[in-house]
Amino acid sequence: MLPETLAEELRYIEIYTAKAARDHRVGDYKSKLRGPGFAFDQHKPYQIGDDYRRIDWNVTARLRQLFVKKELEDKEMTALIVADLSRSMAFGSTAVAKKQLLLQAAATLAFSAFRDNIAVGLIGFTDAIELDVPARKGRAHLWHLLETLWDHAPASARTDFSVPLQQLRRRLKRSALIFLLSDFIGDADTLQSQTVKSLAQRHDLIPLILEDAWEEALPAGEGSLRMQDPETGGALLIDLAPARAAQVTRLMQERKLALKRAFYRLHLDHVFLRPDEPYLDVLLGLFLARKRHHK
Repeated sequence: MLPETLAEELRYIEIYTAKAARDHRVGDYKSKLRGPGFAFDQHKPYQIGDDYRRIDWNVTARLRQLFVKKELEDKEMTALIVADLSRSMAFGSTAVAKKQLLLQAAATLAFSAFRDNIAVGLIGFTDAIELDVPARKGRAHLWHLLETLWDHAPASARTDFSVPLQQLRRRLKRSALIFLLSDFIGDADTLQSQTVKSLAQRHDLIPLILEDAWEEALPAGEGSLRMQDPETGGALLIDLAPARAAQVTRLMQERKLALKRAFYRLHLDHVFLRPDEPYLDVLLGLFLARKRHHK
């Protein structure tokens, strides 16, 4: 069950997104895929097998060649929240762990989709699919989805990005919005896989990277810092001497830069989020930008 303070924050997110939807109405989503839909896109020369009912006789008369209307698929859009449930998401150097930030981000996206009449589903993963909530519409469904996400105790400590991505590639037949929420601490090669490239081409894949301040720069101090990997259980003693701390910080920042480069190569919009920084307007701005892109 959601703690009351957290439930109040989610209710605030619901109200805030509703107001943003009213203030920034820019039209509904259109699918990236072309197909037998309803919104007119362009013409193409008639070929044997084309539906003769799509012949545009006005264009045909002008150009003296048969042309048919090629249309943009305008089927109902689905939004999927793909959430990393591994134990690294429980880490937090402040009062707010990455798991809570994940829930807040998921709520912002889900309520934004709800205001656009978009069905929302959830996939929660570790090194296996642990949550699979089918996409549906409605406020009650969204609150059930958020409570399910918060209450779930992961069965595995590990992370394997390829598991949900391969399932999405097999399952999704129509273009969808896919919000991938994770700290992306795991196998970097996954972002170079054909599965990710295929999803990025066919769907609107949007990574949201949830990070903690300590994952980019170590805290200033003296002595040493003992840390434990929540996924492997391995322990690490980090020397906080200035030279050693600077070396570790540089490695962390190089990892972040490598992630950014991987997303840019795939032409993916992406956002880095931290528990100690504002997130609502950032995510709403992202959602609004995707709407304009698809308008």
